[in-house]
Amino acid sequence: MGFKFMLQKNKLVTAGAIGCCILMVIFPELTERASKEAIGLWLNAVVPCLMPFFIASSFLRQTGIATKLSPGIYPLAMAVLSGYPMGARIAGDTYREGRLDGKQLEQILSYSMVTGPAFIIGSVGVGFLGSHQMGIVLAISHYAGAMINSLFYHGSSSKGVSQGIATRRTDRYYDILTDAILDSFRSIGLILAYIMIFMIAGDLLQFSGLLRLMPTPEMAAVVKGFMEMTVGAGSLAACQCGLAVKTTLTSFMISFGGLSVLGQSMSMLGGCDVSFGKIFIMKLSHGLISAIITFTIIAFVV
Repeated sequence: MGFKFMLQKNKLVTAGAIGCCILMVIFPELTERASKEAIGLWLNAVVPCLMPFFIASSFLRQTGIATKLSPGIYPLAMAVLSGYPMGARIAGDTYREGRLDGKQLEQILSYSMVTGPAFIIGSVGVGFLGSHQMGIVLAISHYAGAMINSLFYHGSSSKGVSQGIATRRTDRYYDILTDAILDSFRSIGLILAYIMIFMIAGDLLQFSGLLRLMPTPEMAAVVKGFMEMTVGAGSLAACQCGLAVKTTLTSFMISFGGLSVLGQSMSMLGGCDVSFGKIFIMKLSHGLISAIITFTIIAFVV
């Protein structure tokens, strides 16, 4: 039964990949436009926000300094400072060093896979929704949702911090820094690839006319956000629904992250004891909780 399911799943993925390749060949101008948009988003938003923190976290890890920081707080703090997928990157590194077991990793991921307040309040709140107040509501909902979400993924403490983690010689810091830079470029490159893949997929979905089958423009925007949250939030901002509805749906998109963020996070968790299905459910629950909090704040407080 399991083997047949995996075989069907592989066939479906293969057919989807072949179909996308055919569509990209048939519509090269669409692929080129989506790729340029992805590169622009990556250069203007991702690289400036993430690259310095990737280098810093890699440097701290290789010198052994990171082992002195709390594995439960460090990923969250860096994620709040920089955004997706920094929490997954640092939690994955900590697990691979042997400082966490699988359950502890899941719990840390449940609240540390968050984005930064500058993006939420500035880019989404002010930029998309045109409201600084709604940006603050989104930020509160996002982080409160992450904390509540962690209650559903409580990890055991069966595995303590390993004391035998190998670190680099600290008298050659320039070598460590060079390796940290190269390692960070690899991670940044993976993020670009995922953004590009799902932006192209979203544009192909739009061009195919399938989104026109959605009952409302808001639902079409949510589908786009399911693929790539920034694109979805931008599309939702152009809809004619009320600000409360826009903010609630946007809250879900930001906290869920979209398949693009999930793919980025999984690329940072290579070799870890966590599945895509678990990450999907984890971020889906985060999105739903955040949306509920947002709706509640708007209805009873704002």
